[in-house]
Amino acid sequence: MTSMSFIPELKEFLLKGGFIYTVRKYRMDLAIVDVNGVGPCKRFPQGQVHKEDLGPFVSKSGFDSLEAWWAKIRYFVPNEADPLYLYRVEVQSSVGGCE
Repeated sequence: MTSMSFIPELKEFLLKGGFIYTVRKYRMDLAIVDVNGVGPCKRFPQGQVHKEDLGPFVSKSGFDSLEAWWAKIRYFVPNEADPLYLYRVEVQSSVGGCE
């Protein structure tokens, strides 16, 4: 099982809400992933995104604003030429299902 990591405050957001939207620089398929400190989660690819696409997802990202989320994305992905991909990650509630 592939692992996926989150900074502590986002891990807490995922645990409380059952799901989170996250942006990564690599394209991945639908899969069950092991989130460190959370356990098995299902990762749903949402597609390639740009900053202007992220507005509708901010409230479920664990960040208070698009600017705060974007700053953290650019901290982890400083090269503006790298493509960015949005994922919905859901805590696995039972075998074969998600919240």
